[in-house]
Amino acid sequence: MAKKRYTVDELDFKSDSEEEQIRTRKIFDDLKDRALKGEKLLEREKEFLCISLKLTIYENDGKPEDFDFCKDFIFNELYLTYFHNNLAGPFYKAKKGEIVLVDFDEQIKDLKTLQKISDNWIKEIVKKNHTDQVLQDLATETRLDLKALEKKYPNWIRKIKKNQDDYKLKKDKIILQSKFIYHLTKSVIENYKAEDFEISFSGEIIEFTSYSLIHITSRHYAEPIKDNKDKTYHYKNFLPKELHLNLKEILTKVDNKNVIDINKTDNIIFEYDNVVYQLWVQKRFKQVKGKGNVEINRIQSFYPIYDPIQIKTINDNYQKMEIENNLYIYYK
Repeated sequence: MAKKRYTVDELDFKSDSEEEQIRTRKIFDDLKDRALKGEKLLEREKEFLCISLKLTIYENDGKPEDFDFCKDFIFNELYLTYFHNNLAGPFYKAKKGEIVLVDFDEQIKDLKTLQKISDNWIKEIVKKNHTDQVLQDLATETRLDLKALEKKYPNWIRKIKKNQDDYKLKKDKIILQSKFIYHLTKSVIENYKAEDFEISFSGEIIEFTSYSLIHITSRHYAEPIKDNKDKTYHYKNFLPKELHLNLKEILTKVDNKNVIDINKTDNIIFEYDNVVYQLWVQKRFKQVKGKGNVEINRIQSFYPIYDPIQIKTINDNYQKMEIENNLYIYYK
C-alpha cells in the first residue's frame, strides 16, 4: 500500500496553537520515521521535516546537520545565504526564529561545504544518461553553460592566476546554481498536477515542461550569477515557482481574442505591467509510454525585452490589442 503523500496545505505551519502543534508533530514523526528507514520523500516533505528539526525545542529530535536526508535542505539554505547577492556580504542566517549575522569562521566553514557540494555535483552534470528526466535536462543545460565559460576562459588565459581564480569561481557558481534549480524544478513538478503544465491555445496544447523551467530559470533569472550581458533578466512579475500558472493564465486570456495561431508562429509577444515579454514555443518530441515519440508544442524560452530599438521594431511590425488592464498582446 502506497504511503500517504502530504499536500502543500498539510505541510503549512498555520499557527502556534496547541492543536496545530499536535497536528504538525504527528506529520513530523511520520516523515522522520520514513526518512530514517530510507524511504523516498517529496521535496516539500523533506523541507518540512528539516525546517521542523531546525525549529524544534527538543534536543532529542536532533538538528538538520545530524541527518543525511537534510543535505539538500542545508545546501539550499547555504546557497541562498551566500549567492542571493553574489557572495557580497554581510551574510545573515535565520536561527531559532532570529536573523543573525554570520561570523567569519562560519563563513569559511560554509564556503568549504559549498565547494565540496560543487565538486560532487559536477559528477552528475557530466553524465549524459540520467533516468531522471529533470536531471537529464538540467545536466544538458549546465554543460552548455560550462562549455560557454571554457570558451570565454581558454587555457592560455587561465595561466594567469587571477583569470584562473575568476574562472573557478564562475564555474562553481554555474554548478551550484544548477543544483539549486534541480531542487526547485523537482519541487514545482511534485507540487502540481500534470494538467497545470498544459495550456490550451489555438486548438492545440502548449506544454510547460521541466526543460522549460530549467532553461528559463537558468538563462533569465539571477543576473549576478550568470554574468551574461547578452541575456535579459526577470526582475518582477514572474517568480519561477508559479511561472507555469502565470503563463497559463495569460495565454488563456490571449487565446480568447483569437488573434494568434500557434501553428503559424513560434513566438508570442505580450506586454504585462509595462514590460514587453517574448515567449517562444516550438515543436519538439517527447517519449510517451505506449506511444513512443510524440510531437508536442513546448515552451522553449521566456524573457523580457528592454531594448528600445527592439521594442520600436515590435511596435512598427505588430498590432497591439488590450486584453485587460495592464495586459496587451502583439499580433500581425
